[in-house]
Amino acid sequence: MANLRGSSYDRQIKDAFHRVEAFGVSRHGKVDHLTHSNAVAAKREMYLRDYKDYADFQGFEEKLNVTMSNENINNFLEIRLEGLAASTQEDYARGFSSMLQGLEEKNIAIGANKEVFNTFVRDVKENGPGAEPATNRAIENVDKIIDQIYQKSYESGVVADIRLELGVRAAEAIELASNPHKYIDNGLVEGLIGKGNHEYDPKSVSEELIAKIEKAEEIPSYRTYSNHLPTDITSHDFKYTYAEKEFNERLDKGMEYHQALKEVSKELNHSREEMTKYYLSRA
Repeated sequence: MANLRGSSYDRQIKDAFHRVEAFGVSRHGKVDHLTHSNAVAAKREMYLRDYKDYADFQGFEEKLNVTMSNENINNFLEIRLEGLAASTQEDYARGFSSMLQGLEEKNIAIGANKEVFNTFVRDVKENGPGAEPATNRAIENVDKIIDQIYQKSYESGVVADIRLELGVRAAEAIELASNPHKYIDNGLVEGLIGKGNHEYDPKSVSEELIAKIEKAEEIPSYRTYSNHLPTDITSHDFKYTYAEKEFNERLDKGMEYHQALKEVSKELNHSREEMTKYYLSRA
């Protein structure tokens, strides 16, 4: 299997586009994932440019196809499709997956497999906009659950602890644990980027958690961390747990209801109180 040609990402996406181009080529008697129409071509050009923008922002230096791991593809889809209708997210993910299959048919090495797209679509259907609310997602005895994760992997336990204390996504917790000196200064986490390239407001972090992060050695990938979670716990459940905990703590301190919604939403790196309601409805 080969890599895309070109010294820049702009040239590599042009190479990718032309490799799967098959205008006027008959599909009689065969099934492929190449580009046979102008409509599909327009979408694939969008997919490639969207992913190129993501790769540029992440500061990747490898060939574009080399960066297309399951972890990077999942992170890209979450960032690119945040807030869109579930049907739009599914169509985009399916279309992107088909394009990568077309590149593989043209001998381009792609690390991501179809399962990452299937998992993404499943999650959108279960938890995305318009999905039927899945309730009781907040983790009971969360401290005990985190202790179990520590027993499997100290570093995965640290990632879970970061998520519970700071309310960040798994990918962001992994980034923070991997580069603590980049983000932590004088008891604050600053400069951490969330979904949609939105930077979190500075967050206080406990000395205990800082000590745990500094002790961590080889931080796990998203997949490895997910594998260390108990079978009845999903990565998203930490978000629901954090939202419920923070909201109830504010109410217990006498904060007004809508103000508590707004503050928790901001902690989750959103701007609308409806996002807190979304998480609470499923917690």
